[in-house]
Amino acid sequence: MSWAITVGAGVTAAAAARWWSRERERDARLRELTALSEEGDGLSTAHLSRGLGELARQARWVRHALATPLSYWDNPLAPETPWGRRARCDAYDRAIGEARRALWEWLLLFRRLDERERLVLLGLGLSPGPFYAALFRPGVFDRSDDLWEEVLYPEAPDLAHVFAELRRTMIALRAFEATLLARVNDPYRR
Repeated sequence: MSWAITVGAGVTAAAAARWWSRERERDARLRELTALSEEGDGLSTAHLSRGLGELARQARWVRHALATPLSYWDNPLAPETPWGRRARCDAYDRAIGEARRALWEWLLLFRRLDERERLVLLGLGLSPGPFYAALFRPGVFDRSDDLWEEVLYPEAPDLAHVFAELRRTMIALRAFEATLLARVNDPYRR
């Protein structure tokens, strides 16, 4: 009888430790994503042309959209039903699709820039290349080969890989925005 109590207490302690470490990891990940998606210092885009100002404003919105998908995914502590997993995967898929669409629409803003604005970006060393690479990097924004696939137990995303890539893209967006907002036409005005 005492061995059963000891084993039960050990299993309970192991499950509690596993839950606590998962919660700490999830909270740390969400804190970092929130910090990366926060608004900047409220810097004005008035000194930029209309196209570049829109590019800077939309970069803030895209950072927020990229932080959203990982808040929809949480690994369960115990095995779950296929229907529960399907609901979690559907919410994650919608969020990752929205993030992909936001990044794609932001990249389309580059095509609307006139030649002078593109030269300004080139002079600042800014390019849409890293963001196109992030958009098409395998395993980040893709979820299924068949969009209409109705499987009972869908494959879970590789959260560590997705988090690392979204984090890298958000840092690049923040650097892009900071470089663009730091550009001044008049050296006497800031």
